[in-house]
Amino acid sequence: MPTPPLPPTIEFDNPRGHWYQRFPLKKVILVLLALTWFMVGQSDLVDVPYLVRQATHSSQKSNDASKTAATHKPKKSKYPKALYDEAAVKAQSYMDSMHLSEEALRDQLTTKRDKYPPEVAQYAIEHVHADYPANALLAAKDMESRGINRAEDIMAKLTGADYKYTPSDAEYALKQLFPPDIVNWVLSRDK
Repeated sequence: MPTPPLPPTIEFDNPRGHWYQRFPLKKVILVLLALTWFMVGQSDLVDVPYLVRQATHSSQKSNDASKTAATHKPKKSKYPKALYDEAAVKAQSYMDSMHLSEEALRDQLTTKRDKYPPEVAQYAIEHVHADYPANALLAAKDMESRGINRAEDIMAKLTGADYKYTPSDAEYALKQLFPPDIVNWVLSRDK
């Protein structure tokens, strides 16, 4: 009986080259960036509608600023630009982690640990991306989780010395958490 023929040998040397030779680095990077962009767009980590709103509002503001730039010359500052930029970055990190009100952010930047000059803190507040009513809602939900369940108590705390939300921001939070008749009753008591 004749012996069967041997199977053909497998060539490990690909005539077209290795995968990294066939796909240049630029293509790999583009595919990874596209995949990352898709995943970020599908996740809840990035609020895409918020970013679009901010982009459209900032372009409208820049158009308005260009109209007034001819009449108002920027005043010289006694502080370096790096200090303004540092304060803006720090303010944004506070907003992202602590969800402060505007006044609480001002206090954080000027009086507590940071001690920025008021002019620098105001610049940072004007350049921070914040949704103060949504921050008030987050604070109110946190209060509820800690056992503060009465609308008038939440309103008092939100507008009090610790949180310093405006009455309209606190009202927004209450409207999201309580029925309209309770919110109207709390608002009528505060007047």
